[in-house]
Amino acid sequence: MPGPAAGTAHAATTTDVVCLGESMVTFLPSQPGRLADVPSFGRGIGGAESNVACALAAAGHRAAWVGRVGADGFGDHLV
Repeated sequence: MPGPAAGTAHAATTTDVVCLGESMVTFLPSQPGRLADVPSFGRGIGGAESNVACALAAAGHRAAWVGRVGADGFGDHLV
């Protein structure tokens, strides 16, 4: 039985590596210092598995990340 046509939502894709695990929103201080003295924070994305997937993709590999995020503003930021 043939698979879905290329370009469709269910088309098979080839990856070199699939990373499974968590991603998270990180809070980055706007300046160095004690936590109580930092005036504001920026948002970033972290998590070992997603970092590895990004690094592999930047090196030219076809990488994928599989995980789950919350249905909230933090999850929206991650995707």
